[in-house]
Amino acid sequence: MEITVNNSTTATTLVTVFAELQDGRFVAKVMGETDVPYTPYFENELDQVIVYIAPDEQQLQAILTALGERRLPFADLQNYGAAGGGTSVIPV
Repeated sequence: MEITVNNSTTATTLVTVFAELQDGRFVAKVMGETDVPYTPYFENELDQVIVYIAPDEQQLQAILTALGERRLPFADLQNYGAAGGGTSVIPV
């Protein structure tokens, strides 16, 4: 299954911060680009990536489920998103 997610736009640059935690779970938070900290955002994270997508809550949950079930590799998240608008098709 695939979902189509809006990319960030220059008018409202939202990004999604994804992290893999030490216990194997994945978490994410949609926020303004200027709100992203220069340090890890989540406690006990192993890795963190910032993706220029603006998913709604349902899309975000679908992505997190796919990550958790290992159907979407965490490293592949960087293949999606853009700051100039448009959409990304993400396999979930």
